[in-house]
Amino acid sequence: MEIGDVVKSLKGRDTGRVFVVCELVDNNFVNLVNGDTRKLENKKRKRLKHIEVIGHTQVLNKQNLLDADIKKTCKTYLNGGKDA
Repeated sequence: MEIGDVVKSLKGRDTGRVFVVCELVDNNFVNLVNGDTRKLENKKRKRLKHIEVIGHTQVLNKQNLLDADIKKTCKTYLNGGKDA
């Protein structure tokens, strides 16, 4: 697991939602954002065993990162596409 991975939630009330890994907490947890319900200032902490990697994005390497950029990336993967 690395920063920038696009993941899908497998457990919890957010099951099926797409997130981007923004921070590695430790060997068991990561912080996730999706630009909609979980913004950069309110990250979601989730166990690694409750998420599945579905892709990777470079959106977090952007200079002036906005929640809208993350939201667009998550929406693209939710619709089955790949990040541009």
